[in-house]
Amino acid sequence: MQITLLPFAVLKEHFPAEGFPLELPDGTTAKEALDLLSAQHETLAPLLQVTRLAHDDEYVAKRAALVDGAEYCLIPPVSGG
Repeated sequence: MQITLLPFAVLKEHFPAEGFPLELPDGTTAKEALDLLSAQHETLAPLLQVTRLAHDDEYVAKRAALVDGAEYCLIPPVSGG
């Protein structure tokens, strides 16, 4: 299956801001997708391990299976003050 990832915040500096495709086996969970992305981008692994996926304005549970053709936001932790 193929999904599209849209990076937010600091991740826009490392991935195409307009989004990019990620090819995954059917039934891949959100955690497995982030693990794969971490393996492909080792220098970003610490950040990606605490990043969340969101779909339709809601965070995706780490154990939730992703949907073929869907678009997911990559949302790293943010702080403000």
